[in-house]
Amino acid sequence: METAKTNKLSKRIIEIDVLRGIAVFLMILDHMMYDLFGLFPYVFEDYPEKVEWVLKLRDFAVWYWYWDFRVIFRYFVVFAFLGLTGVCCSFSKSNLKRGLKLMGVALLLTLGTFIAGKVVNDPDMTIAFGILHSIALSLILIGLLEKIIPFKWSWIYLAIGVVMFTAGSLLEEIQTFRSYTEGDIFKTVVNSIIGINSCGSDHAPLLLNGGQIFIGVFLGRTLYYNRKSLIKNSSYSNNIVTFIGRNSLWVYFAHQILIPIIFGIIFLICGFKFNI
Repeated sequence: METAKTNKLSKRIIEIDVLRGIAVFLMILDHMMYDLFGLFPYVFEDYPEKVEWVLKLRDFAVWYWYWDFRVIFRYFVVFAFLGLTGVCCSFSKSNLKRGLKLMGVALLLTLGTFIAGKVVNDPDMTIAFGILHSIALSLILIGLLEKIIPFKWSWIYLAIGVVMFTAGSLLEEIQTFRSYTEGDIFKTVVNSIIGINSCGSDHAPLLLNGGQIFIGVFLGRTLYYNRKSLIKNSSYSNNIVTFIGRNSLWVYFAHQILIPIIFGIIFLICGFKFNI
């Protein structure tokens, strides 16, 4: 079994797993910082003033979130994550199957955040269409297109990706937040998928994010048409970074559940009480 695992890893492209691992780690750090100042004040009473070190941690999280370097660098991190997700699509045997599975996981996240929102009486905590939903729907669309677009016409994915990304970027400039309690919920969610408005505690419109995945598909089919590393004499290193890179979508999903639970337990031990 160990030999089979080693052989399987040796076929992977190390630079993709390393870059995806770093990108996912930075996105996890982002979400952890946001939870410390944007989520937990709604979950716990007297947060964070009750405990001095928690107050300092919250203040650091606020500083980090609005740090100019972080604000700018985040765009590169997100593109690396989504673009490399698209690159990996060029290696998949069935993106349609992968997309449907991931959509099931994304809907579980929606259900979990909906329940959490009910507990703390904040309906806008629900994630109706976040990054996992956007990736899943993109994979489904790519899987369907693969059935009708010949491999040699990979430029079509680039064209679609550029149009989607451009339209999504323009919509982001005029996008406004809309609460689930305002008007028609169905219309709010549909508009959030397109990018006309945002909603929920996490929002990732299809056009803006899916466009980057489509561009990644083109890059994958162009740069890795022979499915070999671009680094000469490269050997695969099995470590925490490449582990995260290999399992990026599952790690991304798990951290959105585990980080609030871990910090929640710590804060309960420190004497905080739920805001219910």
